[in-house]
Amino acid sequence: MINFDKNNFLDENFFKEIPKIDIHCHLYGAIREETFKEFSLNSNCTLSDKEISEFYIRGEKPKGVLSAFRILEEFILNDANRLYRITQECLEDLSKDNVHYVELFWNSTGTLYHNLSMTFESAQSAIINAMIDAENKFNIKSNLIHAIDRQASPESATDLIDNILKFRNHRAVGIGIDYLETGFPPESFWLAYKKAKKAGLKTTAHAGEFGCHWRNIESCLNLLKVDRLDHCYTILDNESLIKQCIERDITITIVPSNSYYMRTLDKSEWSQKHPIRKMFKKGLKVHPNTDDPTFHNVTPAIVWKMMFCDFGYSIDELKQCMLNGLDGAWLNDQVRQELKEEFSLNFESTLKKFLIKKILN
Repeated sequence: MINFDKNNFLDENFFKEIPKIDIHCHLYGAIREETFKEFSLNSNCTLSDKEISEFYIRGEKPKGVLSAFRILEEFILNDANRLYRITQECLEDLSKDNVHYVELFWNSTGTLYHNLSMTFESAQSAIINAMIDAENKFNIKSNLIHAIDRQASPESATDLIDNILKFRNHRAVGIGIDYLETGFPPESFWLAYKKAKKAGLKTTAHAGEFGCHWRNIESCLNLLKVDRLDHCYTILDNESLIKQCIERDITITIVPSNSYYMRTLDKSEWSQKHPIRKMFKKGLKVHPNTDDPTFHNVTPAIVWKMMFCDFGYSIDELKQCMLNGLDGAWLNDQVRQELKEEFSLNFESTLKKFLIKKILN
């Protein structure tokens, strides 16, 4: 393959047209600003439109979005129809960037705690029905990852697993852990993971996201025995963990727009010092994702462009990242292989088209 100078592909359309999946996207982090405002008007939420808009401002030192999630849980997403709508809108938005498959994280614990009239069954059904309808309308496939709220009790995590198994749906493919990592280690949830794995659910976990010690990653690998890892940036501080991930063929979902490093690193050095720049070269099996696309002001195309323009990934490396995501996705093997063949051909034809366009211009 031809080696490309970085300036050759600054056209965002290239990154929009290459085939993609997104296996690390939080449902609440994908709510459209106008939808948030509309729902707020008909809720007991005291936020003004201006305050809601501030969640969507991505300045040089962006703030985290956890507080927005908590507001959505307590005041906004109090109706299954709203869950349906934000799911369908999220999938519609992702489909516009040639995303073929999505795994959506949904953290139900806080939402159901604050909205006792909404059951787990009705809430999950609303999300899954939206996924089915989005597949028909926008030609985008999706599955659900039930996320443990790491700031809640271990008992609430096992209750979540019980609900997943009681109201089992083939689209609810696995579990994860999210929300604030600092002070909330993954080992608290060993029993929930044991029950989930015994029942055949796939498992992942957020670890090493907020600059937290690599010990959290170690616990996820060796105690929770996860199938996949999310973020995982501080793994670079432990060579034996890197080796273990490589040997176990662990896919790591990374997020170029991650808030922590944008807040803690100076803008002039951010892209040079961010762990993402080094992870692929260390042999780790990484795949870029949107995480909280509307709050982060990113699209899938922007995410992949950041990998190329900010973190120095080559075209060949981007293609490998694309295949890494398919390897790590919770799909059956036949579908996975079909998508790998389709994506490879599509990637090459898109690249050829843009190369010809560049030459002709």
